[in-house]
Parts: sequence; C-alpha cells; structure tokens
Amino acid sequence: MPQTLCPSCGHSPIPRGASACPACGEPFDHLQSYKKVGRTRLDRLGDAVDDEATVFGGDLVTSAVSAHPGPVAAVLGAGAAAWFLRAGGVLGSLQDPAWTYGLVALDLVLALVLVLNRGPVKGIAQTGLTVQLVATAWLARGAPTAPVHVAYFALGLVALFLVVGEPGPARRYGGLGLGLATALASAVLLALPGTGASLGGGGVRQLLVGSELGYRLELPVGWERLTREQLSAHLPLPAATLHGSGVGFGDMARGRYGFLWVERSTGVKLEAGCQGLLSAVGTGEEARTASPAALGSRSKLYTLSTSAGARGTLGCGLLPDGRLVGLAVVAAGSGDAQPGDTGGQESFAAVGEGLALQ
Repeated sequence: MPQTLCPSCGHSPIPRGASACPACGEPFDHLQSYKKVGRTRLDRLGDAVDDEATVFGGDLVTSAVSAHPGPVAAVLGAGAAAWFLRAGGVLGSLQDPAWTYGLVALDLVLALVLVLNRGPVKGIAQTGLTVQLVATAWLARGAPTAPVHVAYFALGLVALFLVVGEPGPARRYGGLGLGLATALASAVLLALPGTGASLGGGGVRQLLVGSELGYRLELPVGWERLTREQLSAHLPLPAATLHGSGVGFGDMARGRYGFLWVERSTGVKLEAGCQGLLSAVGTGEEARTASPAALGSRSKLYTLSTSAGARGTLGCGLLPDGRLVGLAVVAAGSGDAQPGDTGGQESFAAVGEGLALQ
C-alpha cells in the first residue's frame, strides 16, 4: 500500500480521513481526490484509491517534488540558459563538442516533465540530472578544478538536490535561490577574459575556423579569440577588404596578442604583400629564422614593433593558390626588450604550430 504524503511539507503518513495535514495544517479540500467525493471521508474510498495512487504523482498520494515543481523547474530553466550560452559561445567558448546542445534540451525537457506531472517524474528527473552530471564531469576532464567547470557541475548538483527525497519549503526555496545564483555565476565565469588561462596545462584549446578563407587555427591553452577593440591597444588588426580579413586572439593574462590575416586576390607578390601588411601594423626588419610550416616554402619573417610599444614577430607567406597569409604575435609591455624577444618568439612559435591552411 502506498504511503500518503502531505503535498506541502512532505509529512507522512497522513491519517485516513484527515482534511488537513497534522504537521503544517495544509488543507486537502482543494485536491481532486477530495473534491470527487465532496465531504466523504477519504477512508471510504477504499482500494480504488490505493490501486491508482502513486508516489510519483496524482491527487493526495504524491511527492513534494511533483506537488511543487516550480522551484526545480526554474533552476532547470536557468541551467538550460547557462548551457546554451556555453554551447553557443555567446559569452565565451570552451570549444565543447556539438552534443553539448543536448544538455540544453535535457534541462528543458526535465522542467516540462516536472510541470506536467505525468508518470514517474521524480525518477525521470533524478536519472536525467545524473546523466547531466556525468557529461559535465567528462567535459571538465582536462581541468576539473577550473572555476567555470566547478560552477557548471554545482549547478547540476543543486538541481539534483531539489528532486531527491521530499524537499520542504526551506529546501525548495533555498535551492531555488542557490540554483539561480549558480547559473548566473556560471555565465559570468564563462564571460571573463582569460577563462581559458584558468584551465591550466590540461585545459581547453580554442579552435578558430575560417571556412571561406581556408584556415584552421588551434590556439595554445589560455589563448582565446579577441575583438578588434581588445587588440587595438597593443596590436592593430588590419581592416577587412573585399578579398581579405583577419581574426584576433591573445592571452590577456600574459599580455600576448596576435592576429591571423588571409587575403585571397590575384597578382599578389610576396615581397609587396608582406611589406604592405607590416606597414599596416607597425615597423620591423626581416629576420633570418624559420617560419611556421603552415606558411609554406615562400615565406618571410619580420621583427615587429607597434606604435603601442609591443614587440614580437610577423610571419608572411604566399600559398600556391595565390593566398597571402600573415601571422603576427606580440608581447605587450616589452619596451626594454629587443624586437623578436624570446617571449614574443616563443609565443609566435606556439601559435604557428596550431595553424593549418587548406
């Protein structure tokens, strides 16, 4: 025989025929099973009620989770929003796989199931949130203690905390506030500059892809895509043209900035193209060191000094299909260093290793 529970406080068992909870005083006359028989005592319902009742939903015999789905549904909705911001790279990208969008759908489906309250909703929610926690842990495998990963894992734990057992009002509304705060913290941590740097040596490497211009650049750990405005104080990004455009990136925590420029036009000469790109971003002299393999056999390397005092390296190559490719990396605040200083060259080499051109 199923246990009877108060839909408000979770007190159990409820005496047969009771019209209100003996613990919290919650009246039962608004419940469907009570209305069906008017003022008839509940113990006269007999086996018909017992046979149809379930602890997962339905009338008087219910769980506190299915009786009050609002708080956990709100936390799941906030979680879906946080996962969407992460999967879509809206605030900042951790370059998660495409199936991360499935976690967005999972949270939304679980919230809907709880609100509709049909079937074993409590068990479904517990199973779904367990799957989400496993997926979150897998995504964080490279840097499990990174704040952004910890925040997303905590968000799943809070939601699970709200569907385990019989949460009373204190746990429901305390969990609601904690869940919303955790979702907000997850989004804020995702948007912070240098989030990739906090992931440590085993962290996520951002991937920049330009299908139209045919490049693929996997940045070193801690580097991320930057806007033109974020670059402008240290390294100017040439303005886009009809035939070419660039993408900026950097490690703001270490003061390293760079860009990749690809121009697809006819009749470009290596010397003239490289000199034009160099004059657009700063000044420098030709260096006698090896260029990244991705720039091809027809390439040049220059020391680079910008008007802001940043110094580093500019590599330039002309591909067999006529594309002109430029890769620049500078170290900010290196006014006392020589052009092409060790820090700038090491960063340039690290970025160059992740460049592939199709």
